[in-house]
Amino acid sequence: MTDQTPAKTILALLERPGIRYFAASLAALALDYVVTLALFHLLGLSLSVAAGIAFLAVGLAFYFVHEFWTFRRASSGVSGRRLVGNLAVLVTSGFVRVAVIFALEAWREPESIWVTVYFIAGVACSFTTNFVLNRFFIFRDQGAAGPGT
Repeated sequence: MTDQTPAKTILALLERPGIRYFAASLAALALDYVVTLALFHLLGLSLSVAAGIAFLAVGLAFYFVHEFWTFRRASSGVSGRRLVGNLAVLVTSGFVRVAVIFALEAWREPESIWVTVYFIAGVACSFTTNFVLNRFFIFRDQGAAGPGT
């Protein structure tokens, strides 16, 4: 018999950066989706513009989640270089999301379920871009480079 409780199992899983990224991303995605829908339905913005604004706002806030939890390391701390790098990643992956949604909007006006389908297509592309760029360029282990680099 093991003394591994569900809470200990979850905490052990959360020691893996990929699992932490997935958990943080689910939270960010939920917030991103709500903000996108609010901008689309309440302010009447196009879906691609609403998705771009929401993505950048939520993504900027989640820099701090990634810095201090998702990709935490001994040198974790607010870093101007990583913040600027994260903004560059946000702009790049946000552009990918907006371009995908824009292309789908050009093909067919988003109505009913298509709003969510287009959003998911954009998310899939931007999520992949964001993870790869953040993991391997922005929050990579700097070794001896020291904190704040």
